[in-house]
Amino acid sequence: MKRSWVKFGLAALASMSLLGACDANNVLLWPWVEIAAKEEAVPEDPTLPPPPPPLDAVDPVNPSGPSAGGVPNPNANTGAPADGTPFPETIPENPNIDTGDGKPLESIEGEPLPPLPAPTEPTEPGSNGGILIPPPYEEPGAPAPTEPTTPETPAPTPTPPTAPAPVAASFYFFRPGNLAPSSGTGSTEAAVLVPDMLFPIKDAPAVAQTQVYRYGGGIKGGDQCDTRNFTAPWRDNYCESRSTTNTTPWCAKTGVHLGQDIRVGTPEGCKAERATTAADRARYEVVAVEDGVISNVGSYTVTLRADSGGRIYRYLHLNMKKLKVATNQTVKKGDVIGYVSNDFGGTPTTLHLHFEIKLNTATNGWQYAPPYASLLEAYKRRESNPGAQVADDFLVATTPR
Repeated sequence: MKRSWVKFGLAALASMSLLGACDANNVLLWPWVEIAAKEEAVPEDPTLPPPPPPLDAVDPVNPSGPSAGGVPNPNANTGAPADGTPFPETIPENPNIDTGDGKPLESIEGEPLPPLPAPTEPTEPGSNGGILIPPPYEEPGAPAPTEPTTPETPAPTPTPPTAPAPVAASFYFFRPGNLAPSSGTGSTEAAVLVPDMLFPIKDAPAVAQTQVYRYGGGIKGGDQCDTRNFTAPWRDNYCESRSTTNTTPWCAKTGVHLGQDIRVGTPEGCKAERATTAADRARYEVVAVEDGVISNVGSYTVTLRADSGGRIYRYLHLNMKKLKVATNQTVKKGDVIGYVSNDFGGTPTTLHLHFEIKLNTATNGWQYAPPYASLLEAYKRRESNPGAQVADDFLVATTPR
């Protein structure tokens, strides 16, 4: 009898660890093994003056200079094998998990939205898609051609300017707080809490979306390089249900995701990065969103304390072997700090950037705040495009399946 109760208790404990998260501290992710590496605490006082940068730090403004290469980082990806965080190309797809892709998209005005094409990898600047166009041939010593003279004609009557055509949306997005089906209840905070922030991806296409409940994630399964991941609308995943003890005043429940996952690049780039040794991934650049100091580099995290005060940013899952910054190094807004990867201390996760904003609130002190709205506005500025908001497509479930 006692033995059966022991078995029942072990089974219950195992079932509680099925959902994973890329949050810091007590984190679990598919295939549901615990992270051994514990990240250092985030500094709690952003008013302290930054110490001088170390001598061996790489200058992020000139990463190709004499100090090019990765900053020495003895804690990089602690617990992972030598070639970085492993993950399979695909895992069995669960047809019972709805990604929300089945219904045609409509705008908030009720108009149908055309499907977006999948992003493609850019060609080299000035290459004209790889086709070289020679300059026009000129005979050596020949006089320069002159424009034929024509009799003067009266100037045409000026016409009134016409209104510019509206800019076509280059990406779609759900409102803040609208989470993927059955992934939890989102935050009701829709304000842009950091209106002057730079988008953390330098120039590659990006889609904010869950990594666990979409293709290639531990709950949905399938292939993370699935084209549907890159053509889907942006979607909040702050407060997403995870198997952690994390809590915040902005989420109604305990055990939540405290940042925003961002898928970066293209389906082709995803496949190329997956085939690249983890330590060599350097396709998609990640930048500092504000002036500040790198206050901590953990085994799979980089923390930026902003000079503006009251703001701390954390970046997770970069290629920790190729960082362009070191602890205590000062950075300027837009400086490259590293590259998108999936380093997670030995536990599999998808290729993406997990981004967090920690604010010093008057009521609750330092708290991880909803980053989605701030990221969305920063992306609009980067793209010089307003995007198009998608109408809500379902009632958000309160508990995951």
